[in-house]
Amino acid sequence: MPWKQLRPFPQADPGFRLNPDGTARFQYAGHLVDVLVRYTTEEDRDRYTALARGDEVIVFASVDVGGVTVGSSWMLAEWHNPYSLRDGLLYVLREAIDQAERKVDAMAVEVAEIRTKRQGVAQ
Repeated sequence: MPWKQLRPFPQADPGFRLNPDGTARFQYAGHLVDVLVRYTTEEDRDRYTALARGDEVIVFASVDVGGVTVGSSWMLAEWHNPYSLRDGLLYVLREAIDQAERKVDAMAVEVAEIRTKRQGVAQ
């Protein structure tokens, strides 16, 4: 698997396990990613275009840095289809990390510009 599950102990198909509340934590590309899997609801119809039928679930992922969420992603998957769950997990891991890295890079550039301006004013 391209990811390493940190919590809970990962020894079941579809290649990862969930806590009873639908959460898990993974390490992927050097980042810690929190994942939540839950059945879709009627409220998800508009926001996620989910139909809330059968075994459809939403797989969410988020990357936090210093307590701030800097990347997140979601994807619909079928609960009883291990291929769909694996594909969904891999997609949200990649997307959340890509978003987090872009955001942190942009923040680093902004902080560097502020420091440069501050140093210019101080001189």
